[in-house]
Amino acid sequence: MTRFRKVIERLARGSSTVALGTARGIAGWLKAGEKLSDFLVRLLFLGIPLYVAWRLLAATRAAMWGFLAVWLLAAWRATRPAKDEAKDEEPELHPEDLAELLWELTGDHKGVHLARVAQQLTKETKRTWKVKDVRRLLEAADIPVRHSVRVPGVGVAVGVHRQDMPGSPSPAPVEPPLQDVEPQVSPATATATAPYVRQLGGGGTATFTPDPINPHRTAVKVVQPAQD
Repeated sequence: MTRFRKVIERLARGSSTVALGTARGIAGWLKAGEKLSDFLVRLLFLGIPLYVAWRLLAATRAAMWGFLAVWLLAAWRATRPAKDEAKDEEPELHPEDLAELLWELTGDHKGVHLARVAQQLTKETKRTWKVKDVRRLLEAADIPVRHSVRVPGVGVAVGVHRQDMPGSPSPAPVEPPLQDVEPQVSPATATATAPYVRQLGGGGTATFTPDPINPHRTAVKVVQPAQD
């Protein structure tokens, strides 16, 4: 009797887990639409199969027993023992490191797909990562996952939108602004570039002006006295 009770309790816990997970998945899928029209279309696509399933269950008893078997199997698997879950544990990754990785993979796009994150984590940790592993990692870090994230050149898939990523991308290094620097002239340079005058025979003068740009050039101006 005790063993039977444990089975019933496990199925009850599993049923609660499956129901809660299904409700969260449906709610997240409905919220993933960016516009009201997207929400209405998703709601329509959800309502049609639910109505068909309900009619099918009400019409045939075999369908009801089949649905019950599938539900019990899902509930049983949802409450696996801890020793089975330990095999699927992911290595710890700090939320800040995870956020930095998401921003790095996102770049200038609207978001990043979980498959791309799994590929990068597999490359960095030398361990095979799957989309479900990345999803559990994001849920542990309280980072929302959207069912429709568009990435140019790749398409639409499950991912993380940049609006839901914690923190902000690392800013590019900013170079300090250039300041105006006044040219400094040493005394030797000032003396070398200052014009000087020499007296010539007959009362004339010659003015020598060194070129400040080219020190090997000198402009010469000769002035002769006026003759009566």
